[in-house]
Amino acid sequence: MAEKEAKNTVLTEEQVEVSIEQKLEALYTLQQVDSKIDKIRAYRGELPLEVQDLEDEVAGLETRINNFKEETKKHATDIANYKIKIQEAEALIKKYEDQQNNVRNNREYDSISKEIEYQQLDIQLSEKRIREANAKSEEIATKIEAAQQRLEERKADLTSKKEELQSIIEDTQKEEEALLKRSAECEGVIEDRLLVAYKRIRKNARNGLAVVGIARDACGGCFNKIPPQHQLDICTHKKIIVCEYCGRILVDRDIINKYQE
Repeated sequence: MAEKEAKNTVLTEEQVEVSIEQKLEALYTLQQVDSKIDKIRAYRGELPLEVQDLEDEVAGLETRINNFKEETKKHATDIANYKIKIQEAEALIKKYEDQQNNVRNNREYDSISKEIEYQQLDIQLSEKRIREANAKSEEIATKIEAAQQRLEERKADLTSKKEELQSIIEDTQKEEEALLKRSAECEGVIEDRLLVAYKRIRKNARNGLAVVGIARDACGGCFNKIPPQHQLDICTHKKIIVCEYCGRILVDRDIINKYQE
């Protein structure tokens, strides 16, 4: 019975050891895969952002041109209304002039004269508003022309950038998809707590390295010396060790050698 319990104890320790080693292998593989994905995306450079900026600018210019056109329509409507107002005022003036010929006293004549004067002022005001609306329409037409020219240039740039980006994506898409699939598989082996820590370290690391090997008794990330006892713990694969200086997860040469492209 004691012998059986001893065997179970040994088996449990071996399972724990294998489990930690598998996690370390998965972490190192995940790091290598993510680094390759980083390189692919770096190869694309700023193109995706440039495309997005151009798309935003094109959309903005189209909106601006449409707003200008709506404003031009409003001015055209205003001009038409002012012209109608002028016609109505001229008709009233003619009517009042005819009435002046049949007035019975000076008071009626003066009253009609004031109405005529009022209509004449209204005509002058409407003509002024028409001139102002025409001037604004001309100004807007100039702005539309400039915006339209800018829009055509930006559309041409957008087409060029999209074609360039699409070409790069086509060259790297299959490789990236395979790497993303492998990355997901590695993440599936790693417990959530450890995966969160990996992603946090990777996000904060300038070069995106969260898992590094030991090189010349030093951390492969920050190059600070690793104490011998820590190196021994790393080699035994009994627990996950992080660099006390930079917080990166450390793996030994055995784990690195097990990584397969």
